[in-house]
Amino acid sequence: MHLRCAYCQLDLNLQHFQVGTTVVTSVCDLCQKRGLQPASFSNQQISYFAAARQWTFLGLPQELQMTPMPATLQLTREQRKSCMSLINSFDALPADWQTVDRRQQFYAELIHWQDQPSFIFTGNLPTDLSKLGCDTTGLFDKNTLSYTTRARVREFYHYQCQYCGRYGDSVDHKNPVTLSNDNSWENLTLSCRECNRLKGDMPYDLFVRWNQELSILLPQLVHSEQTLQRLTTQQQHLQNQLAAQRHLTGAVTSPRLNALRQEIKLVQGLRDGEDSDYQKLIQLRHDYIISKFRVWQLRQSLEAEEEK
Repeated sequence: MHLRCAYCQLDLNLQHFQVGTTVVTSVCDLCQKRGLQPASFSNQQISYFAAARQWTFLGLPQELQMTPMPATLQLTREQRKSCMSLINSFDALPADWQTVDRRQQFYAELIHWQDQPSFIFTGNLPTDLSKLGCDTTGLFDKNTLSYTTRARVREFYHYQCQYCGRYGDSVDHKNPVTLSNDNSWENLTLSCRECNRLKGDMPYDLFVRWNQELSILLPQLVHSEQTLQRLTTQQQHLQNQLAAQRHLTGAVTSPRLNALRQEIKLVQGLRDGEDSDYQKLIQLRHDYIISKFRVWQLRQSLEAEEEK
């Protein structure tokens, strides 16, 4: 769940607006760090969300909103986009690394950047945190792989995901570095981006087992991916023909051009249908594995409680 802050206009995770478990604010915790008071800002989106959840909303009621509205943070669209990406990446860092002091430092440095955006974020989290002046000690040394190592893994597995068989270019740690601290060759494999996201921090042996329980579905994913690629290539070929014919004849409409448009429409319809089936397969596999993982996590938690 992402909500938009009334001051910085950033779309951030719900956690940035929560005070306790059933109270949400009109401005994010980053803006509150500036000293801004939620009671000074209305936020229709979050007030509706709070009402739907039957939570308490801390903010100015919509009917009391001042005219003109309070000033908002002045960032360009690209600056907002890169800032949101940086915050989301920081939120995803290992919980044991995210101490209160490190998060507070991150907030202070990011606020300084928001007020004076003196450089452009690269999209590389360690680089951007360092440019902000944040401490990155002990965070990235476990997960640093050279370009040569990544290229070697991709070539070794012929750009094929080792979990589902589709095209893959994401070098993955079998057992996550957060659990194994292992950057060795034996702990590296290749995955597609979807499998990489789905596996996340799951233990390797469990993910492989649950994935293989759906072995009948995996060839269907490969077949759908290949079909979509062929249809996309065919559609692009027809669109190139259409553009060339229009350029050569100077005509906007003709029997030949109309026939090409009908072919493009036909291929697009096939693509849409294939993609719809493909997405259903992806969601089915996702839901199955995630449900298995959540049950496993619950069991681990209960066993830990019993040992205390």
